Amino acid sequence: MILHFVFNLFFIAPIIEWLIHYGIHRPPVLQFHKKHHIAFYQKKDLVEVWTIPVILFLSYLTFYLTALGFFKYLVVHNMIHYYPEKIPKLSRHHFKHHLDPTCNFAVSSTLPDKIFNTFKESSKIKFTQL
Repeated sequence: MILHFVFNLFFIAPIIEWLIHYGIHRPPVLQFHKKHHIAFYQKKDLVEVWTIPVILFLSYLTFYLTALGFFKYLVVHNMIHYYPEKIPKLSRHHFKHHLDPTCNFAVSSTLPDKIFNTFKESSKIKFTQL
């Protein structure tokens, strides 16, 4: 049971996250996500509140593990943008995506980008550059 939980949360959920993020970058790019990228460069608030109704709806349907995957994404993504020094590897990975939106679509893991060949190295990015 615990293995199933860990596998879903740390392997399946990041792949679903990658699929969604990759999909919203295909033409036509969804406007709410385009605004997220613009807000990044304008140094505006980047909290992605769209996940909250999704989490609540999935919980209502008793899809708790899926809801937890979205919650993990929400927490990690907000930590990346507000406290990047707490998770530097994932922060650099995601910031590389903001610098080059053709790569690094996963947020809470780098594995899906490696699996789907969209990974680009980001170890040289400094938080002070952004």
